[in-house]
This record gives sequence, C-alpha cells and structure tokens, in this order.
Amino acid sequence: MLERSLVFQLISAFIVSFSFAILTNSPSKSLLYCGINGMCGWFVNILLLRFGFTQILSVFFAALAINVLSEIFARSLKNPVPIFLIPGLIPLVPGAGMYNTMTALLKSQFELAIKTGMQTLLIAGSIAVAIMLVTSFNWVFSALNKKVKLK
Repeated sequence: MLERSLVFQLISAFIVSFSFAILTNSPSKSLLYCGINGMCGWFVNILLLRFGFTQILSVFFAALAINVLSEIFARSLKNPVPIFLIPGLIPLVPGAGMYNTMTALLKSQFELAIKTGMQTLLIAGSIAVAIMLVTSFNWVFSALNKKVKLK
C-alpha cells in the first residue's frame, strides 16, 4: 500500500503540471496527459530517492522518463513535444534550491550559498542533459528510419 505522503505528492505533481499546462495555453485535449507526465516523473524521482540514488541522478532519470513520455504523447496526440515536456518538468525544477542560494547570499553565508548553488546547478544541468539525450536519440532514430525507407 502506498504511503499517504506519496499519494499526496503524486496528486500535487499532477495538479502542478496540469495547472502549468493551463497557464501556458496547452490544447485542452493534452491537459490530462501533461498532468500524468508530471506525476510519472515525480514518481520516478521519489522511487529512485528511496532506493538510495542521489538527488541529481534521480532527477536525471525522472527527466528522462518525462521526455520519453512526452515523445509518446506528442506522437499519439499529434502535438509538439514541448506541450507535454515543459509542464511535466515543472515539478522537478529546483526552485527551493535557487531560493535558498539567494537567501544564503543575502545573509552573507557564502559557503552555504556555494554548496546550495552548486547542487541546484547540477540538478538543473541533469534535467538539460536528459532532454538533450532523448531528443538526440530521437533525431538519430528518425534520420536512420528515413534512410531505411528510402532504400
């Protein structure tokens, strides 16, 4: 049985992604899929954290999962990938880390600011690398698929 806090976190991730999709004027038929995408990504993140992965690695694999789901949803609903990708990634964005970095800087706690800032940048970088990997793989696969069809 799932813990109550996990269910609450998953519902919250769904609502955040769904709401951000509304805010960015996503097509109405894609809103539910945007929420599901964010919820699945958050689930992967929490699951990997519980298995002892670092926060950077768990966010990386969660972003990979979100990107793959975005590609699947985009093809099945005939919409661009960013419609599903951007709202799905919102729960993973390290906003608290950015806030804590700035707070530490304002309080002249430079050592804490550097530590928190580096952690935040590594998490954001892991999201970017995950997006780049899936997008590059998809691009290469599509190019190879076109080459095979031409023969």
